Amino acid sequence: MLISFQGVLTDADDKIFNSHSRIYKYGDGFFESIKVVNKRAHLFDLHYQRILRASTFFHLPLNERWTQQYFEDQIELLCLKNGWVNARCRIVFYRESEGFYAPQRNKCCFLIEMTEAKANYPINDIGLKLGSYNLILKPSNFLSFFKPLSAMHYVLAGIYATENQLDTVLLFNEQGNVAEVFNANIFIISGEEILTPALSEYCLDGVMRHYILGTLKNLGYQIRETIVTEDDIESADEVFISNASRGIAWVESYKNKHFGFSQTYKIHADLFGI
Repeated sequence: MLISFQGVLTDADDKIFNSHSRIYKYGDGFFESIKVVNKRAHLFDLHYQRILRASTFFHLPLNERWTQQYFEDQIELLCLKNGWVNARCRIVFYRESEGFYAPQRNKCCFLIEMTEAKANYPINDIGLKLGSYNLILKPSNFLSFFKPLSAMHYVLAGIYATENQLDTVLLFNEQGNVAEVFNANIFIISGEEILTPALSEYCLDGVMRHYILGTLKNLGYQIRETIVTEDDIESADEVFISNASRGIAWVESYKNKHFGFSQTYKIHADLFGI
């Protein structure tokens, strides 16, 4: 399998980093996960906008050659060279510099890796089991909007979900409100209204979340970004989660509450035409 390392096609098993690398020492960087359909990066305009925002916040200036089209071409080339039509793509941006916590310079490097995947966004046949994770709260700062390489709270939440036979778990912000689940944004349906945590609740500024909000508003749905509490989850008619890789998935249960899925199925069809 080939990856793209600084724009050069490289065998995925080749040695790239050493023990002095900041990506290894400090997790100094961020990443972007992208669905690739027919060799093209899906919703990449939204992904690239988030890359630019993260680049500014993380003080990792992109090379002027690294335009949106540049990365789209890199992704298409990797598909061709690996013999894939559809894939899941991950672009890692990291700082290459000497120094300890304070780097001596802010040189940005990138790595693109991909795995083969399905073309469309199938809805799950079996609803997800949702739990809650309270050991670590989602921090109330700009890091919460992006995907930093140092994602230990997501890892620990994922381990908790696995150990407790759950598909995913709620993460809460420092005010005790729902921020997201450990691997996706979350939406609830109450009556005719669809609610999702606002960015002021320090949820991930998800690309699929952005697409869902814009598309459903244009289709006439009543959709609102707001504060979402655990009580709101327990009183909801339906719950679904979203991320760029899988689209949306419906939740069957949270604790002793069971949810429907008919409205989520309709939303899925309106979003993806499936």
